[in-house]
Amino acid sequence: MNSGTRAFTITMIGQEFVPIIYDSRWLLGVILLCVVADFRFGWGESHKRYMIAKKENDRIAMTQWEWRTSRAIRRTINKLIDYMIWVSIGVFIGLALLQPIGIQYMMGGWAATFIAVLCEGKSFVGHFFWLHGINIKKTSIKDFLKAFAVSFVKSKNPEIGEALKDGFEKIDGKENV
Repeated sequence: MNSGTRAFTITMIGQEFVPIIYDSRWLLGVILLCVVADFRFGWGESHKRYMIAKKENDRIAMTQWEWRTSRAIRRTINKLIDYMIWVSIGVFIGLALLQPIGIQYMMGGWAATFIAVLCEGKSFVGHFFWLHGINIKKTSIKDFLKAFAVSFVKSKNPEIGEALKDGFEKIDGKENV
């Protein structure tokens, strides 16, 4: 393929792709916020775990939790690119399949964004909870909601939060929420 053909192809695809990115700007903005939150809270958890390992003189854990900036930035950018592709594919599926049957094509992008936000949300909420001393042993919705309720109540009143946590433990017959 010669340069003229490539330029023509990019021009034609670009004319289709620019409105899709423009229409998806808010979806991509939400994803960007989630990825940045995951980066921030992931950094905080890594730093805190590294300091705990350093205090205990645990060389293996120190190596595991040592902060590597280039690795963290590379992974964050890779996630952003992956999610941009997810949204674009969702919009393309919407254009190809949903629009002909009368459904707005952006619904495909919304679905892709919803999945991306769920993936990132689970990650950054897990980091956030760990930083605030709440360990979620299981990853079910029920256990997540219990941990969230305990966290919220502890932020308002630590004694009532502990009582709620103990109550959940008695109901479930477990040691941790």
